Amino acid sequence: MLTFLLDTLEQLGIIGLFLGVAVEAISIPFPAAIVMLVYGYIMDPSSLEWVLLSFGAAAVYTAISYIPYWLSLRYDHLLQNRVNKSSSKQMLKFMDKYREWTISAGRVLGMGYIVYLAAFYKITPFRYGFFTFLGILPVAFLMFYLGSLGNIEVVYTWFQNVQYGIVVLIIVAIGWYIFYRMKTRKKYQRKQQS
Repeated sequence: MLTFLLDTLEQLGIIGLFLGVAVEAISIPFPAAIVMLVYGYIMDPSSLEWVLLSFGAAAVYTAISYIPYWLSLRYDHLLQNRVNKSSSKQMLKFMDKYREWTISAGRVLGMGYIVYLAAFYKITPFRYGFFTFLGILPVAFLMFYLGSLGNIEVVYTWFQNVQYGIVVLIIVAIGWYIFYRMKTRKKYQRKQQS
């Protein structure tokens, strides 16, 4: 299966790379980082090619990611109708503080749905594009580099484990935060009753 995939991607060339990146950029759950990793392996780029491929992939990703951005701007009323007012205030406070950096972090972690939050909180198109590019560029550099090292299966396994670890850490942090908030709320309620 892996050899078939590698042969197919090699035949597609750079168009296959840009198509793979574009699919994730339109918020379809597709591993663009893995596509870049595989192309780093297939193409084995020189230093200049490595930089050009990274910038090219980041530019394509950024350009295509405007499609879901504009769609979420157009249909933001559907999202606003579903958001609870109290949770909306919490999200708004968080997004006001870390607005653009949330976009960059979401791109590094592979969270394509971050575009909907960006549009929901009316981040300007220029800032959205800038921080999307800023978030995807280090991923492109890293994946092309790791792919060019040659042992793609080991790198792929390592990358998956790191991604799982990040997700577990995020879940633990959210769980701890919820526990902490419930504990302080109960403590506050007991003080109010006394």
